[in-house]
Amino acid sequence: MDSAPPATEYVAPGFDRGRIVALVAGPVAGLVVLSLKPGGLSDAGSGVLGVAVWMSIWWITECLPLAVTALLPIALFPLLGVASTRDAAAPFANEVVFLYLGGFLLAAALERWHAHHRIALAVISAVGTSSRRLVFGVMLATAFLSMWISNTATAAMMYPIAIAIGSLFGTGKAAHSQKVALLLGVAFAASIGGMATLIGTPPNLILAGAARELIGVNLDFFSFLKYGLPAALILLPICWALLVFVFHREQLELGDEGLEVLRARRQALGRLQGGERLVMLVFGMVALGWFFREPKDFGAFHLGGLTSFVPSVTDAGIAVMGAILLFLIPGRSASAPTRPLLTWREAREIPWDVLLLFGGGLSLAAAMESSGLATRIGVWMSGLHGLPLPLVLLGVAIGTVIISELASNSATAAMGMPIAVSLAAALGQPPLLIMMVVGLSASVGFALPMATPPNAIVFGSGELTVREMARAGLALDVAAVLVVVGVMLVVF
Repeated sequence: MDSAPPATEYVAPGFDRGRIVALVAGPVAGLVVLSLKPGGLSDAGSGVLGVAVWMSIWWITECLPLAVTALLPIALFPLLGVASTRDAAAPFANEVVFLYLGGFLLAAALERWHAHHRIALAVISAVGTSSRRLVFGVMLATAFLSMWISNTATAAMMYPIAIAIGSLFGTGKAAHSQKVALLLGVAFAASIGGMATLIGTPPNLILAGAARELIGVNLDFFSFLKYGLPAALILLPICWALLVFVFHREQLELGDEGLEVLRARRQALGRLQGGERLVMLVFGMVALGWFFREPKDFGAFHLGGLTSFVPSVTDAGIAVMGAILLFLIPGRSASAPTRPLLTWREAREIPWDVLLLFGGGLSLAAAMESSGLATRIGVWMSGLHGLPLPLVLLGVAIGTVIISELASNSATAAMGMPIAVSLAAALGQPPLLIMMVVGLSASVGFALPMATPPNAIVFGSGELTVREMARAGLALDVAAVLVVVGVMLVVF
């Protein structure tokens, strides 16, 4: 799902030289832009551009928590005469924010009742005993879970399973190679799975929010699937093939002992019952609600959607209704008394900072549009109009991936959306096309440990080196860029 770290207590880094430089560079660069008024920008336009530069520096360097930087529009736009406090704060209540809030709470309940463990072990146990099949099974389970719950939580849950399976291969060069393949499979599949659904990762929802704010397009759960799901379905087997046929070609057999370990883990979960069963039921109802919200036509067969009966129902409303049910429905387990499926103690642990990050990105995007800055950027980019569209999209995708390797995926998407709209205007192309390329490419970051939380989690295991991650990750970066651009060209 998201690419953001879990919402743990923030421990401020020390004021080392690099952090101080970044903290100072942000406002200084912003003031320089404001005073220069590049390209004949208006006062409001130069103010928004200055704030955008300031936020970009702080987001890329992460000298402050991303959520704190996201609050800058509320503080600065009224001072610069760009927008009132009410207008600057309004995007923080965008319905997409509440869609993700509901998704976070559903994910927290799935984790609380360990339903995600059952799904993962069932997939892995079904694939067979060879190392190549096990890598595929681990990746398939990871990608599926990441479509619905946080990328970070998925990777944190799956990498101990991958290590346990890898340990059954024994010692030696071939065994180490397969352990690395399993761990990289977890990290990469967590990011790929998040690309598939609207709630899969923060860049997707930032894209949806920007589409609503900037171009008036309602990108709901079902309509997003036709863009994100094909990209993920193509990229996942490519990733697996690169890992097991190019970079880690050894093939080992797990044997009866390994199967017994997997079987024991599944038996330890017991039967699907009590609170776990109820959580899965609520989750299934919400997923079906998202899928069938709008009417569907299957050839000559027409199926009415929820909006046929309740026209104003939205994906966010469905998610919030499902989340509220979790606090109302009692559940029980064999070892604990009856309690709600979700309590506020668990809800407090969801990444609330990501919701603020959404709001900050949407506030900045709305100001770029209202101040005329987005239009002016489109004029500056008009020279690209003569270039072939695939070449432009490749350039956009490559640039986004490079930034996402070094900065937060969410921040990369937030910075890129207004520019994508301006570029689309300059090219005379559908804005959603460029926004989709930016949004999906922002989730691509496979080469470096700091690029995504899943990468950092598996690297923290100590079982692989930066070189081993970068070697496979760079190849997958290239493949992902080509897949994203190719899919978008076909779909659009």
